[in-house]
Amino acid sequence: MILHGPSRFLQVDRVLGQNDVSSVPVHAYSGEPIPDLTGYDAVILSGGEYATSQFDTVPFLQEEGVRVMEAISQDVPVLGICLGHQLLAHWLGGRVERSPQFEVGWLEVTLNEEGLSDPLLKDLDQRFYAFLWHWDQVTKLPPGGVNLASSDLCPIQVFRYRDLPVWGIQSNPQYDPPLAESVLLGAPWLADLGVDAPAIASKGFQVDDGSQDRIFSNFFTFVRSW
Repeated sequence: MILHGPSRFLQVDRVLGQNDVSSVPVHAYSGEPIPDLTGYDAVILSGGEYATSQFDTVPFLQEEGVRVMEAISQDVPVLGICLGHQLLAHWLGGRVERSPQFEVGWLEVTLNEEGLSDPLLKDLDQRFYAFLWHWDQVTKLPPGGVNLASSDLCPIQVFRYRDLPVWGIQSNPQYDPPLAESVLLGAPWLADLGVDAPAIASKGFQVDDGSQDRIFSNFFTFVRSW
């Protein structure tokens, strides 16, 4: 797992444990060298705070892009989460831009026909709630990219690259309601954006139906059969 900020591994540790998965965390953001990824069973790209304007200027992100593309060329399954989703689209030739509105909260995501038949999203309802927290978003798919889901504010919520085991997902499926609540209540600046953090946190306990956990379960099930 390639990490793009402190505490990012802890956010995913819960779902790794649930799926009996061991991981090698690479703290790329702190200067840890990114190893050859072609020998791993799968690669997960974490979220983070880097803006699209930094994708081609931060040295470790450039190094990471080379390593990830090598892994993709060898059919290594890759899952990009939030920032990881954006980076993946960028490296593959898509476009990531600043959204006019901060998308935050437990919001509905809708699967399209491609999404309903995709292994990453297997057994999810066509409409499900996901925890979202982002400014930047993918606005143009890379060549060969297939859109799988959308929300009201973000038309490309999930994509697959060609028919390869390479996916990007804008939401944060590693978050359960307690973790989302701690993040929301720990960000007082949300009030300046007109965001009612306590109300959003409470909503998570009402709408979470395990869909986010199923996304990870589906990914690891796919990897084990690949």
